[in-house]
Amino acid sequence: MNPKELRKILLSVKHERRGGTPPATWVKRNRDILVMQVRNQMDRATRPTLAVRLGHLFSIFVPTESLMLAGRVVAVFLLAAVTVVAGGFASVGVYRHSEPGQTGYAAKVAIEKIQLIFAPNADYRVRLLAEYADRRLDEIAKLADSAPAKRAAIAATARAFEQHIAGLEAALLEVQQADPDGVVEVAKLLERKVAIYQDVLAKSSVGLPADAVAALAAARNRLDEVSIKSLAVIVEKHLQGNAEAPKSVLVSKFDDRLHQAEAKADAAVKAAPDAAQAAKAKAAQAAIAATKQLIKEEKYEAALSKMAEVVELTKESELVAPEAAAATDTATDAATDTATDAATDAATPADTNQPTGDSTESPAPKADDAVGSGSR
Repeated sequence: MNPKELRKILLSVKHERRGGTPPATWVKRNRDILVMQVRNQMDRATRPTLAVRLGHLFSIFVPTESLMLAGRVVAVFLLAAVTVVAGGFASVGVYRHSEPGQTGYAAKVAIEKIQLIFAPNADYRVRLLAEYADRRLDEIAKLADSAPAKRAAIAATARAFEQHIAGLEAALLEVQQADPDGVVEVAKLLERKVAIYQDVLAKSSVGLPADAVAALAAARNRLDEVSIKSLAVIVEKHLQGNAEAPKSVLVSKFDDRLHQAEAKADAAVKAAPDAAQAAKAKAAQAAIAATKQLIKEEKYEAALSKMAEVVELTKESELVAPEAAAATDTATDAATDTATDAATDAATPADTNQPTGDSTESPAPKADDAVGSGSR
C-alpha cells in the first residue's frame, strides 16, 4: 500500500460518525419533542385546577369558620328531618302534650314546621294544618281555664292558630288548582272544622284580658273569611253538578254559617256601645234574613255574596261585643256584692242582741257562698 492510499483511508475514517452517532436533524427534532413533553409535565404539576381556583375564590368571600358553622346547622336540620320523617314519630309524641311556656313546646312547634316542609302534597298539608290548628285550639282552651299568669300566652297562641288558618286557606286554593275534583272534600273538611273552632273560641273569650279577647276575635274573623272561600268551592261544585256537593250538604253548610252569624249579630246588638255599632249589627241581621230568603229561592251564588257581606258587617262588632260583655259582667258582680253587703248590714242590728255562737255565725258563710256561685 502506497502512502497515497493510506492517507485516503485515514481521511475517510476521520469523517466517519463515531459510536453510531445519529444525524443532526434527528437529534434536533427529538430534542424539541422532549423539551415540549417536559414543559407540559411541569405546567400540569404546578398549574391549579378549576376546582382549586374556585375554592380559593369562594374562601375569599366566605370564611372557613362561617362555612363550618353553616354546615353544622344544615347537619342538625337534616338530622331532625330524618328523625321526624324516617320513623322518629316517637320523639314527636314526647313533646305533643307540651303547652306554651313549657320547655318542650319550642321543640313541638319546630317538629311541626319540619313535617309541613316535607308534606308530599297539598292535601296532606291541609290535614297537617288542621291537626296543628286543633292543637292550638286545645292549648287556648286550657290556657283560658288556667291561672291569670298563664293566660298571658293566649294572644301569641291565638296568632299561631291564625297562621294555621291562613295556611289552610292557601292549601285550599292549591288543591283547587291541582285536584279540582277532590277539592270538595277539603272544603267540607274546612267547613266542619270552622264550626268547631268558632264555638270553642267564643266560649274561651269570656273573662279574658283585652289583648287576648282581641286576638281571639281576629282569629274568629279569619275563620269567617276561610269559611266563605270553602263555601264558595262547595257552591261552585254544586252548580257544576258534582255528586260530592249535593243540595242537602250545601244548605247545611249555609245553615251552620248563618247560625254563627246570628249569634254574633245578636250579641253585638245587645252589647253595642253606641248607636253606630247598633245600626251596623242590625244591618248584619237584615243581611242574614236576606241570605235565608235567597237560599229558599235556591239562588246560591247571590246567597254567598250576601253571606260575605254579613261577615264584613260582623267583623268590627266581634271586637266590641266581648269587651262590652265583660264590662256587663263586672257591673253585675259589683251590683251583686253591693246588694249582699246591704243585706248583711241590714241584718246586723237584728242580730246584735243574740248570744255569740254557731247559730249566729252560720249565715255569713252561706251569703258568701251565694255570691261566689253567682259570680261564677
